Amino acid sequence: MIKIYKKRFLNKLIILTYLLLAPVTSSAEVGEKKWTKECNKDNKKICVIAINHQLTNPDSNKKQVLATVIVRLMSTTERKMALVDGEEKTYKLKEEKKLLPVLTIKFPLNVDLTKSPLIQIDKKNQLNIPFTHCNANDGCVTTIGIKNEMIKRLKAGNELTLISNIYGSAKRLELNLPLKGFSKAYDSLLK
Repeated sequence: MIKIYKKRFLNKLIILTYLLLAPVTSSAEVGEKKWTKECNKDNKKICVIAINHQLTNPDSNKKQVLATVIVRLMSTTERKMALVDGEEKTYKLKEEKKLLPVLTIKFPLNVDLTKSPLIQIDKKNQLNIPFTHCNANDGCVTTIGIKNEMIKRLKAGNELTLISNIYGSAKRLELNLPLKGFSKAYDSLLK
């Protein structure tokens, strides 16, 4: 039980540290039709892939971003004890670097924070992600490390649906985003 708690705490700490150190792409650079790759202007090795959902204001014909989905790769170091000599029972601490995909979703303000947003791929429930924070610049944000199994589903899927409740209303906010270009964009992060 303690081992599981330590692992979860470590994952949360790694994600929080990464969020504080790595700049998040602005929604203005991200498109709504397919996934795109954006890299930091100062350090071209820091890249993310993203897509957003936009709504056109009928009065002004201006587009407003309702949600942005961002996937980035984070490097983690896993330490394991490896057996060096079986007779003498000698072990050596080895470090192995692994890439952890991190999913971040920015929702608009006024979503119901008491209910975690639901992520669906091709209308099949995948996971609920709790909110991490809200502010005027980003809206309400969820962030979670995801497994390679989820990446495979995103690559194979056609549509990503984000479902959240609206604060003070029985209505749900349901946003559909295409998964077109996800596979190619994600693979470009691995290079």
